[in-house]
Amino acid sequence: MATKLSFRQKISRVINRSYGVYLRKIRGVDVGKNCQISWRALIDRAHPKGVHIGDGTRVALEAMIIAHDYSRGGEKMWCNTYIGKHCVIGGRAIILPGVSLGDHVFVGAGSVVTKSFPSHCLIAGNPARMIRFGIEISDRTQIVNKGELVKNI
Repeated sequence: MATKLSFRQKISRVINRSYGVYLRKIRGVDVGKNCQISWRALIDRAHPKGVHIGDGTRVALEAMIIAHDYSRGGEKMWCNTYIGKHCVIGGRAIILPGVSLGDHVFVGAGSVVTKSFPSHCLIAGNPARMIRFGIEISDRTQIVNKGELVKNI
């Protein structure tokens, strides 16, 4: 049974879908299928082709994904930043250049991800560290398997 959407919900869906097309076609970001990217998320503007986002990933409000670094030496450093399939990037999280996140990775809100992480884990903090491993995220970006707590916290 389909629920009737309000006018505001319809407008929100149109904006979200058109933002994905804008990122793919105009900016050149590698965005997978069925991704939900907030139009207030900051995807690297200096090197957008270096950002690769997997299928079914959700990027929340004001999250920042960076694929360049001007601070190392006198040269510009262009990197590739990879986010796997069915990941969730929490609000105001920062993914730094050159980081690779595996599939089914949940990044807590406000986290600063400075290094790569394997698949099926929950990460949080500044700098981000693994909190749980063995998690699984559904197609609706919800955690369906909590996995196990990492003991060295």
